[in-house]
Amino acid sequence: MACLREYRYEILLKNTTLKECENYIKKCSEDVYLVPGGYKVKDITLLGATSPVGFSESDIIIQFTKPCFGFFVIKLKSEVEEIKKLRDQYKKDKNVKKIK
Repeated sequence: MACLREYRYEILLKNTTLKECENYIKKCSEDVYLVPGGYKVKDITLLGATSPVGFSESDIIIQFTKPCFGFFVIKLKSEVEEIKKLRDQYKKDKNVKKIK
């Protein structure tokens, strides 16, 4: 699993619940996809049964699970190429559902 220190990121919400993460990502994103657990965003493996992935301009907003600390919402900054790659991937995968 990749370390967050390798990326330009910002913590938007911390020590929260899964439902609060999803609602926050929906509120702060233009497009939101619900992906199965195990998907990767910039080599960061998304944990859980499903996980919301949001796109806001050039940023990616994801739910991040830190063992022993709980759930966070983080924003990966200036990820235009990764957003394009993920959108293309999500269009082809019938296990991914667009929720906003």
